[in-house]
Amino acid sequence: MKNILILLMAFQGAILGGLAQQGTVDTSQSLESKILKRTMSFSVYLPPDYTTSNRSYPVLYLLHGMTGDHTDWAIKGEVAQIANRAIGQGEAPPMVIIMPDGLFDAFYINHYDGSLSWEDFFYQEFIPEVEKRFRIKANRSTRAIAGLSMGGYGALYHAVKHREMFSQCYAMSAAVLTREPVKDQAELSNFERELGKKLWGPLNKEGYPENYKAHSLHEFFKAIEVDKNWKNPHEILQATGLPKIYIDCGDDDFLLDQNNSLVKLIRQKRIPFEYRVRDGAHTWEYWRTALRTALEQAGDAFRN
Repeated sequence: MKNILILLMAFQGAILGGLAQQGTVDTSQSLESKILKRTMSFSVYLPPDYTTSNRSYPVLYLLHGMTGDHTDWAIKGEVAQIANRAIGQGEAPPMVIIMPDGLFDAFYINHYDGSLSWEDFFYQEFIPEVEKRFRIKANRSTRAIAGLSMGGYGALYHAVKHREMFSQCYAMSAAVLTREPVKDQAELSNFERELGKKLWGPLNKEGYPENYKAHSLHEFFKAIEVDKNWKNPHEILQATGLPKIYIDCGDDDFLLDQNNSLVKLIRQKRIPFEYRVRDGAHTWEYWRTALRTALEQAGDAFRN
């Protein structure tokens, strides 16, 4: 009987100890933005040993999709449960995960009409503040970015344009926003007209919105020069300054063709990357499984 009681107490202690070592999510964080002239909310995941250590951690910036907000990954994406499991099983190192608010349809860029300057906010106010507020290793090798749909576009956009900031990018179901030139606004859908007016401005002589190519992922990759003598993927990444890029899209996702189009171009340019097409659609069920892989890939980058 005494041995049984000892075993039960040990088992209970193990459970309580495990619960005490769980990472936590706080969705109530905010900062005042002079650039956006508003209070910007964000969520943060802190790893299991954050409160008991004095060390600094790598960071993953995790972006939500359209119609969402900074709580999406915390609530619908179950980021705490997934991160705790990945870290607890040693598949990812302890890391801080920052989930900013993308302001519904900001697409994480500066708008053409001047109504939103999210990109300026991100680099001039947001990153400096959160990396000071939390114990984060503020350098490229320990900074990654990921996102879904609109956030998948945002992750790729920032990883390529601001490649000096991020060592790894994981884009899920990315809204690549590829398009063909048109002769008249009437050829566009109401969605494209409204979105384009805010983000990219009126049509130019080429049939594209004025500022579209400056934010096109296709144009970004077209502009990257890869020397034919560069054979080793590591050598190409070093020479171009690009981070490690992972693109992940479901085989039933309505954005699959957009992703395939971008992937074809990246392959033609001989830029190293990984592409995963898995069973699934444009759903949280899919993105939750993708997040586990994103954490593992970010962890590999952080450990190198």
